[in-house]
Amino acid sequence: MLPSTDSAAMKGNSDTSVDVIFYDGIVSRPQQAVLSPQSSMQGQTHAMINTGTQQFCYAYQDMQLIGALGQIHPVIELPDEARIEFLQPQLPAWLNLRSKNINQRIWHLERSPLLIACSLVLMVVIIGVVVKFGVPYTAKQLAWHLPANTLNSIGDQAQEQIEQLTEKSQLPAARQQQIRQLYSRYVAGQQPATLVFRQGDNLGANALALPNNTIVMTDELVQLAQDDRELIGVLAHEHGHLTERHTMQQVLSALGMTVFITWITGDVTDLVSNAPYALLTLSYSREFERQADLYAMQTLSRQQIPVSYFARFLKRMEKDDADIELLSTHPATTARIQAVEAFARQQKLVEDKPQ
Repeated sequence: MLPSTDSAAMKGNSDTSVDVIFYDGIVSRPQQAVLSPQSSMQGQTHAMINTGTQQFCYAYQDMQLIGALGQIHPVIELPDEARIEFLQPQLPAWLNLRSKNINQRIWHLERSPLLIACSLVLMVVIIGVVVKFGVPYTAKQLAWHLPANTLNSIGDQAQEQIEQLTEKSQLPAARQQQIRQLYSRYVAGQQPATLVFRQGDNLGANALALPNNTIVMTDELVQLAQDDRELIGVLAHEHGHLTERHTMQQVLSALGMTVFITWITGDVTDLVSNAPYALLTLSYSREFERQADLYAMQTLSRQQIPVSYFARFLKRMEKDDADIELLSTHPATTARIQAVEAFARQQKLVEDKPQ
């Protein structure tokens, strides 16, 4: 800055002068001023600010142009904490600052109603794509790359919360052992889960697949089944969720921003503390339910158990859903039942086909 009170020495061209608001960097009071070009001094191009009582001269290279946005006009920051605020959206033509032309084009576009509308539409599309595809994809990748100790930690905490909501199972030990044997024989395969029984209470008739490779089944669910082959279908469905890590994928999708923060930073602290609660309140997506149903149907078919038993159970579940909270994490829909029945019909046609 080159301050001066010599008007003759610092006189600018009045034809190109513009009115501005000037802050001198000493006091916060704005001052009405006139900005005008000044001839080159010592090989540098300058601009002069005249407040009426004082004149200041600044080299262009010391001026930092701050962008305009909406109704905010351009601002120039000066090295001594001084500041120039323009009263019009366009900078004077003679003020040849770096990036001036680019900035002015951007400011012009920002004030275009059409561009604003297009930007809003684009933003909605981007958000939609991220929510529909980005979050599920990220959740899936993260679910498969979480270490075993994290999965166990989340599952153990969720299991503790389930135990607080339920009571000790009243099923006879012999009945529990019988169901475990059915699971081991027809469903478990090479990756058997731990099967835990609880009296449902607040959970009602329910079954939950937890990330620590545990399946929790309530007494009420066992009592709802009219045939053990129906229970095999339910166990196969839950095992399908475990095999595909649906539970963790759904939890991660529900946690939303936590997923992105965890993915970027690798810090799973918040995830571990919030995931158990999210796990207990989630509802599986239709796609996850379809995949788990298909896994169950394929398992039943491979074990030569009619898929119709699973369809019957889903129908009973849908019928009783109005009276009790039944499988809240696995809503029985007409589409699911129709898919299972279609698979059962196809299975029957194959069985009836002459060899």
